[in-house]
Amino acid sequence: MTAEMNNLINDPDFCVEFAMGDPTPDLVPQTRGSGIVIKGVYFDKPKRYLMKKAHMSKEDVRIFDVDSGKVVLVSHHPGKNPYEKLDPLGLSNNDAKYTRHTMGAEWESACDVTGRAGGMPSFKIRPKSISRHGRQYIKQMNNETIMNIGKVSKMKTMSLRDHFMVGRGESKDIEYLIVADMVGRTFTIRNNKEEVVAQVSKTTKAMIK
Repeated sequence: MTAEMNNLINDPDFCVEFAMGDPTPDLVPQTRGSGIVIKGVYFDKPKRYLMKKAHMSKEDVRIFDVDSGKVVLVSHHPGKNPYEKLDPLGLSNNDAKYTRHTMGAEWESACDVTGRAGGMPSFKIRPKSISRHGRQYIKQMNNETIMNIGKVSKMKTMSLRDHFMVGRGESKDIEYLIVADMVGRTFTIRNNKEEVVAQVSKTTKAMIK
């Protein structure tokens, strides 16, 4: 019997976390400079952001600072930044070369993320050409790889839940482990010390959709 199955049998709290995620995660403060650093934007208390798809756009995703309401990051296909182009809805075919479907490559995930406020940096996400685990590379705009994200096989995790690893640069050593609950409501992010450092959760409205 796996540790996960044993917890499901003996721990009612774990059953809830297993099914729908921890409703009140106990985040552990991190020291400055620890973990993977993109630009070094720090806060003295937990920070919340809201990710939302733009209306009438199939590819524009915006991230808002919950406190200020400002857009701090916008994700878009390369060359299609809605804040800079005259075709924000993607009505032309200027980005056709980025939407090709090549065997083994998840080209739909190829995007640029542009920093808008709050000191957030710009970066880009590119898929590995051939990957069994859907590996994505997060790169600086100068093509330096910051980190990579890939799915961990259930054979390795011995878990029914989806797990994703985050490695520094192109390394496959786990720097962070992302664990999803069974219904896909939350993603809990732990560092290599097993400390919960962040959690991503879907709203009830997003779950219904």
